[in-house]
Amino acid sequence: MKRRYCNQYLILGFFLFSFSLIAENTFQPGQAKVTVGILNVRNIAAAGGDVITTLKRGEVLNVIDRSTNESTEDGITDFWYKVSLPKKKTGWVFGGFISFEMNLEGGLRWKTINPGGGQKFTGLVVSNNGEIVAATEKGNIFISTDKGKSWKKLVPQALGASIGKINKLILVNKEIWAAASGENGGGVWKTTNTGKSWAQFSTAQGLSSNDVYDLAFQKDGSIVAATEKGMSQTKDGGQTWNSNVNGEELNMKILSIAVSQDGKVFAGTIDGLYAFIESSGVFGGTKYSWNRIGKGESNMGDSIYSVGVTPSGEVFAGTELGVSRSNIKELKKWSGVGGKSIVNVIYMDSSKILIGTDNGLNISTDNGLSWVTYKKENGIASNRVDAISVNPIDKTIWTLSGADGLSYHE
Repeated sequence: MKRRYCNQYLILGFFLFSFSLIAENTFQPGQAKVTVGILNVRNIAAAGGDVITTLKRGEVLNVIDRSTNESTEDGITDFWYKVSLPKKKTGWVFGGFISFEMNLEGGLRWKTINPGGGQKFTGLVVSNNGEIVAATEKGNIFISTDKGKSWKKLVPQALGASIGKINKLILVNKEIWAAASGENGGGVWKTTNTGKSWAQFSTAQGLSSNDVYDLAFQKDGSIVAATEKGMSQTKDGGQTWNSNVNGEELNMKILSIAVSQDGKVFAGTIDGLYAFIESSGVFGGTKYSWNRIGKGESNMGDSIYSVGVTPSGEVFAGTELGVSRSNIKELKKWSGVGGKSIVNVIYMDSSKILIGTDNGLNISTDNGLSWVTYKKENGIASNRVDAISVNPIDKTIWTLSGADGLSYHE
């Protein structure tokens, strides 16, 4: 009897072992996406093969076969895959540079650089020309024109004053704007030539405060600034500022600003999220004024560190309790997104939402329905992500993690 059971176990074990071997060697043709900036397609399944064409990041491939053995390229071990090309041709691509996960952001590989030598980075933007601009809390700016291979250090000055702590960088057409703090070096700074010269705007031009934490660009060309003492707006490129944004002041410390495509301004403060919306008047009727929204809703804290609005009107508020979500058409309804990590930055790209928290970088390509998360173990500089920017030319994502430096994907 025991021998019979023993034989059964041996047969079962052999079956499972054989099945695992078959499973490991099974290849299913299908689609994949390119995850590197430029992918070489070769005539044979080897790095020494001739390059017959190149593909760009995000292009979809029809994969029809796989090499028998794995190989190692750039420290990555994977198979080579045979792909279909136009005019009934075929070629081979290395598997380490493609992803069968059709959410492209699920297959990114990251690199880390630290041009500041230990300085704490606080601001990041990529210009229309692909120049990477990173700022530090000491007021230094580092610029790279070759995708991060080399860096040039600048110290922005205007009329003899050096910029203070840089809190935020944004791109407005071909101009780079900086939100800064400090009695003399604070305010709003602007360069039209990628840092060669700067203009400074302060309380002398009407800013509510020289401690500025965020900036937002509106379709009408105006700029809105979030300051220690409320919001300020300029409609003439920074020469003059008005604190009555939408005709009414919001006199409190404002940490973040976002503007929807229809011009609705959202202000993240130390006392919740505010929007200029319709409300009941004292003697009946309705009027428009600044009102707190989302109070007490899921993941909605009091400190709103970042706000983002998608082209379709989805509103994301990043707080000390996580991310809360609504829509500009239904601002009374909110829902929590993900966990309870502190949210530092929300970045809206044309096709994706990127959220930096104290516990990683989160990316969604389907308007927030699903997310891919990257942490230090995946190659980014730190689990804490403080700033995000996307290269408008090749769509490379850049992130910033304080003194730990910058990260970008290949």
